[in-house]
Amino acid sequence: MSLFHIFFAPNSEKYLNHKKKYKTIIDKRDLGTIEILENYQKDLNVTLNRDSILVLSEKLIKDYTTHKELSNEQLREYTRTKRKYVDEHSFRGRKSFHFWIFVFGLVSALMFFSCKSLYDDIVNGSTYRFQFISLTGIAVSFFWMIHLIFLTQSDFSKNSYILMILVCACLATFFTYFLVKNYTYKDDIILKQLSLIDKIKTIHYPRVALKALYAERNDKAMLATDTVRENADAFDNDILTTLKDV
Repeated sequence: MSLFHIFFAPNSEKYLNHKKKYKTIIDKRDLGTIEILENYQKDLNVTLNRDSILVLSEKLIKDYTTHKELSNEQLREYTRTKRKYVDEHSFRGRKSFHFWIFVFGLVSALMFFSCKSLYDDIVNGSTYRFQFISLTGIAVSFFWMIHLIFLTQSDFSKNSYILMILVCACLATFFTYFLVKNYTYKDDIILKQLSLIDKIKTIHYPRVALKALYAERNDKAMLATDTVRENADAFDNDILTTLKDV
């Protein structure tokens, strides 16, 4: 899933076109400042009267202040428009679907392999230390899944959302643990039953049938290292062991 992000644009065309205006605004601001200073320098060079110099200085301050306010207003307008285009292209509180699906794909992979690891740990009877590592992976992936899907509002403080997501991730982790354990338990029962059926077909039945067929044809017991009684006891033991685990 994370590789699909290449098919989606990280930014909209309107945003990219608007972004080009920033350099124009900055260049216009700098050139305007330079022009004001150059005009002041020219007027100053032909002025010898002190009162005239004061008038020129006041004009310089006024022109510069007006120019600065105009430039700042253009930058504020640029920022407002930029934020508007960014919001239009955002997805679930992230800057774009391009970014969202990339991160969600990585988190989904972590979730899948963590659940697979937990399943293998339970089936193979691993210690709780290995199961804890798998549970940690599930908790982390659940945290980011909930974060990516639901953390799009600002009704409450950020800490409240983080705490809520942590609690939900922990609850989901415990649920996943017992769910996987339950399915693992059922799979284990099915595998043991299949194993019993396989033993009956390939071991118990052929042994008893062979001895019975030999006795029927030769009217005497077959000479073997194991007796019919021993075969029957082994068969009963396999059945009891399987039923006990169930």
